[in-house]
Amino acid sequence: MKTAMKTRLALLVALLLPVFCLMGEEPMSPQDFLAALRRPLRTHAWGETEGLITCKKEGQEPLKGEIRVRMTFTPDSMHAQVTLNDVNVYGLDQTHAEDGKAQAKLDMPPQEAKPSLFDFGIVPEDLTFSFIYWDFVEELPRETSRLRECRVMKLADPKGNGTVHVWFNAGHGFPMEAWWFEKGADKPWRKLELKGAKRHANGLWFVKEMRLEGKDWKTQVRFDHAEINNIDEHGITPGN
Repeated sequence: MKTAMKTRLALLVALLLPVFCLMGEEPMSPQDFLAALRRPLRTHAWGETEGLITCKKEGQEPLKGEIRVRMTFTPDSMHAQVTLNDVNVYGLDQTHAEDGKAQAKLDMPPQEAKPSLFDFGIVPEDLTFSFIYWDFVEELPRETSRLRECRVMKLADPKGNGTVHVWFNAGHGFPMEAWWFEKGADKPWRKLELKGAKRHANGLWFVKEMRLEGKDWKTQVRFDHAEINNIDEHGITPGN
């Protein structure tokens, strides 16, 4: 991997995802491409975003709610707190090993109220993209997503629960789509699409809309606020 790949970008859906500017580089192997995307931030940072979530299920009244995500990052870990309707609070801790693997731990609310995050068809891992750390299987033929050339990676759940196909922007690396497949299935049972990526002045990316769908249901999350800051070694946010 070339050292010229220095431009760091980050994707915030609810997550700061370290990605890179890959334009102009020699073709990278899929393993190196994924390794670059999986590499954690080399600094301390925090971010938060909030928005509205809507789920439409066939034959049911739409579910609506408010969602807030707060995240902190270190060079070897990430902690996320997902709050739904100021009632249900979900915690997700993710640690990164030197081999690029990630381990995640999910904490559920002590008394989960209805509607829950899962009633909207969302799991916390959707908001932190922990599925990009699944085991590499193969690279599929390149495709376009919203007129952007993408490298498509097939990844397998380490727990054996099927696979996911992920569309990564070939130039910047951030994920644009993901399709989940059950074992042996040739059609996805669940899809994710990210829309409205906007670049912040500090080079970070904020995705304004996330769409999920499955059989007989569709969910939309629209984020209308995001704040991202770096923290120096003394715990001070530069500029504050």
